[in-house]
Amino acid sequence: MPLFDELAAWRRATAAQREAAARDLAAQLPAGFAFDGIRRFALGGVAHDVAQYTAGGALFSLIPGGPATLGFDVGGWRPTPAMHESWQGMAEEYGLEESLADYVAARSARVREVALPPLLAETLHAEVGWQPIDPAGEKVRALLAEHPRGVTEHADIVTRVEVAPDGRVSAWQADEDALSHALVADGFAAQGFRLPSPDEWEHLCAAGARGFFRWSDEAPMDRYPTDISPEEAEWRRQWVRAAGQLEKPAAGFASDWEFHRLPNAWGLQIAADPYKYELTAQRGLTRGGDGGCAICGGAGFLSGWLPLASAWHDPDFCEHAPGEEISLGYTVARRVLPLA
Repeated sequence: MPLFDELAAWRRATAAQREAAARDLAAQLPAGFAFDGIRRFALGGVAHDVAQYTAGGALFSLIPGGPATLGFDVGGWRPTPAMHESWQGMAEEYGLEESLADYVAARSARVREVALPPLLAETLHAEVGWQPIDPAGEKVRALLAEHPRGVTEHADIVTRVEVAPDGRVSAWQADEDALSHALVADGFAAQGFRLPSPDEWEHLCAAGARGFFRWSDEAPMDRYPTDISPEEAEWRRQWVRAAGQLEKPAAGFASDWEFHRLPNAWGLQIAADPYKYELTAQRGLTRGGDGGCAICGGAGFLSGWLPLASAWHDPDFCEHAPGEEISLGYTVARRVLPLA
């Protein structure tokens, strides 16, 4: 049995044994994969020694298989006073009569024991539904002439132009052949990959951490996950009041809390932006975000953080019609390669 078939065996092994097993695996992987090293990642009181591989410019983490505990037991959760205060504001605004604990319990996957296969998981997700176009093309030049900082144009074909700090221009347009969950999954399959199952996604997100979020039970209640500081959150409120006519300070904003943006204990970037839905292998089921609905609805800071919880499953936002087109600009996916 390969060492990575069970996490417990992988953790018990010596560093030399893990590296030998990781290198042996590299020789069995599809062409293009290369062993990149074993790195230690830690978050939420959990640490893993993770074997990583490169393929086609992407980085993949080896996730050992075996039994895993998933779900969230709200009975042991102790939200901070600031979280309760934010909940009260949300409950009053929307006429909710549930307690915070009941609300979260109803929208969190139950605690359960599962058996998962070992797999390689792409460390970064990517937006789907786009295809790159020539950044020096006539259409892109015309858009840049009018919008030198970049823009998304919602015309017959949606076009996005981004300008990096170094001036490099990237451009994409909507890919009509990849605007459904099924087509994305089929595209991954053609490359030899697949999407993670809902259980696998939750395991990828929590990485074994048992807190509400993968970093802890708490999150700051003076900003949304899309703000890097309370100062930016306040500027954004003023920007809305000014109908988008308020310039950002030249010095920008200094980040003082970014646990949701750090790699988790598997070395994965995951569930950091509630505006992004992440596809799973179950058609119509997404995780990791609500499309920004709570933030756009002004439901309070807590509501903006809830979709990032590892076990969060709000049917209103996570479940979609299986044949529904993906939400362009709000849908992301990551490739996984099963090893068993």
